[in-house]
Amino acid sequence: MSEATAGPVPPAAVVPATYRDALRNREFRGLVLAQVLSEWGDHIARVALASLVLARTDSAFLAVLAFVASFIPAVFGAALLGGLADRVPRKIVLLACDVGRAIIIAVLALVAVPSTPVWVLLLVLLLAEFFTAPFDAAQRSMVPDVLPEPRLTLAGMGLMRVLFQLDQVIGIGLAGLVIFLVGARWGLLLDSATFVLSFLLLLLTLRRRPASRAADAAPSSLWQDFRAGWRLVADDPALRALIGLGWGAAIFMIAPEAVALAYARHGGASPQAGAALMASIPAGAALGAYVVGRQPPLRQVRLLLPLAVASCLPLLAVCLAPPWWAALPFFFVSGLGQGFMLPLLATVNLVSPPQFRGRVNGLAGGGFSLASASSFLLAGAVADLTSPSVAVTGAGAVGLAVIGLVHRSWPRGAVRRSAARIYGG
Repeated sequence: MSEATAGPVPPAAVVPATYRDALRNREFRGLVLAQVLSEWGDHIARVALASLVLARTDSAFLAVLAFVASFIPAVFGAALLGGLADRVPRKIVLLACDVGRAIIIAVLALVAVPSTPVWVLLLVLLLAEFFTAPFDAAQRSMVPDVLPEPRLTLAGMGLMRVLFQLDQVIGIGLAGLVIFLVGARWGLLLDSATFVLSFLLLLLTLRRRPASRAADAAPSSLWQDFRAGWRLVADDPALRALIGLGWGAAIFMIAPEAVALAYARHGGASPQAGAALMASIPAGAALGAYVVGRQPPLRQVRLLLPLAVASCLPLLAVCLAPPWWAALPFFFVSGLGQGFMLPLLATVNLVSPPQFRGRVNGLAGGGFSLASASSFLLAGAVADLTSPSVAVTGAGAVGLAVIGLVHRSWPRGAVRRSAARIYGG
């Protein structure tokens, strides 16, 4: 068909790209495979260490620390080390982080013997998690590098978001199977091997690119990089609003998952029921990200606040403390609403200048991790003092209040102009 008879080409704002379009890019395929391997390995390592600690101490609190410990480096490491993804070639950051994690997790497997104190095991895990923060910042920052067309960036980040949620569902189940079959120490070694495979994939698939920050830029410390990223976000109304919404969303995204096991146990159900409740949220979020990703880019941006509200509302129904099987659809539908995180993450990346992208991702990730860790601990405390259903309902109510505050100050014009500039239309 000739161009004369084909009619006008629909603008990017009308026709969204597909996952298949993004996967045609060899570099992006490498990023996706490395992500899946790393996330599966992370879940295996956390479950393995938690099972070791639980078996050694018979303390559920200390076992939970193996999961909470992963948030602490993300809070401080992401905000300060995210700037490495701007001052160093992003491929080098990814490769160095994989090497660091592979070595430290292998050491953790070797020292995970009965004579090693628990605090040493948790400290080694903390050290390994410090490599995760700059890896995540560099990975997200690199998606627009390998998929420079905004439609493809949105599709690529949509696929990575879907896989991130599915990896939580699959990874936890896979971790339990691995620990059952080969034991916790071999599970840790398997995690180390996933980072080696990720390193090889990224080494072979990613092209060499210079650092995004100009070589003649004035030298600065990581703290100065952090301050520059903070000023950029504070001075840009669209970035400030989008990142603020992401931080506030941690309240209603994390709390239900944090108390899912306790919710099932409080109702007399089995741990398997609690696991099903916990898995229903990322399962819903994966489907939500897929459905939202099928919409035109500008419509996705317009759905940010409505979907955030839709994620909170089902949690209010849990105030009646239904049995776990009746609460499960409310958890799942709440997860569906989390599809708003796809256009939020992609738009933050595309609005950010390329030379600041690592710092912005690090700052956003650090704040989200801090909010997540706080929500995790606060939800657990409320569940202990009252009940898990009150904790879940409270998270939905507080989430609605936060979104109401965000809505009052939402810079509609700035967000609309930024979205139109990067997506077309």
